[in-house]
Amino acid sequence: MSKTAEEQMLAGEPFLAGDPYLLERAVRARKLTKKFNDAEIDDPHKMDYLRELFAKTGEEFWVEGPIFVDYGDRIDIGERSFLNTNCTLLDNNWITIGKEVLVAPGVQILTANHPLKSTERCVYPYPDEPERMNFVNISAPITIGDNCWIGAGSIILPGVTIGARTTIGAGSIVTKDIPADCVAVGNPARVVKNL
Repeated sequence: MSKTAEEQMLAGEPFLAGDPYLLERAVRARKLTKKFNDAEIDDPHKMDYLRELFAKTGEEFWVEGPIFVDYGDRIDIGERSFLNTNCTLLDNNWITIGKEVLVAPGVQILTANHPLKSTERCVYPYPDEPERMNFVNISAPITIGDNCWIGAGSIILPGVTIGARTTIGAGSIVTKDIPADCVAVGNPARVVKNL
């Protein structure tokens, strides 16, 4: 029996981004993020839109809008964690953010990737519509441990785990796992200090 696009997505296998079920979930996510992003700062239901969108949240957490997600329902944000303004979370796979994590403005947490060869990235899978193109995606989960601080403008790439209590310097691009209790900076991010 063949796998659904969602099953392929979560298994880290190539899948079509234009799958109807995935597009339906993306529309739901856009509607909920719009409600959240458009809500007044004192709206008592502001975080409820994200509780409905995300897979799991702590009882207390805070996100400054705007926020941008692919689907939302593969995001787990821990107790007392904070995401500052203009964060992008492309949750083609699980994004797990621990408790008491600080995520600065403009951070991108990206589980999505594409094949490197253009002929594998842009495909024409519809025999009835030979001109209709679709994108092939590949994904891998991202985990950010408890008590981390992710500096402004950082980019976290697919498959990365950041250990607990680690600080990622502003503007860093995290391409591989970073251990607990350290400071990592740069492009690609590398450990410069143990804490």
